[in-house]
Amino acid sequence: MQKLLDQMLPHPAYISNVSWDIVAHNKPQEEWFPWVPYEPNLMRWAFLYPEAREQLVNWKEDWARPFLAQLRVALGRHPDNEALRRLKEDILRGNPVARELWAEPETIIHPDGHVRRLRLPAHHDEEVSVKIMAMAPLRNMDLRFIVLLRTDV
Repeated sequence: MQKLLDQMLPHPAYISNVSWDIVAHNKPQEEWFPWVPYEPNLMRWAFLYPEAREQLVNWKEDWARPFLAQLRVALGRHPDNEALRRLKEDILRGNPVARELWAEPETIIHPDGHVRRLRLPAHHDEEVSVKIMAMAPLRNMDLRFIVLLRTDV
């Protein structure tokens, strides 16, 4: 899988598990998202680190709301998964906006095809639009293979 990630250059790409721990990534992923070495969980970073609100443009509507909708689906599919339950508790305890949004019944299975904006701190705060390409390897459908394709949208 790492070889496949490395073939995605120059696009950032990563693989995360069912609880959004990034288990593998390519070099552009770490360049665009310098938090990966110190916080390997995408959801924890997005909700519990202040810089996420700067890097994820339109954080509440375009990122936080869909992330929580995905988390809701994952918990429904894996109700006994302790890592997912702990992730939900950490996010809701640590972020008041997440607590407010959690009360909404929205669900999203995956972000495949969504277009969102990012601000890249390692690239002089350049703003880019990306199309999220989400896949799952057939040998483990609980993994997410994500590629971020730059777009002009």
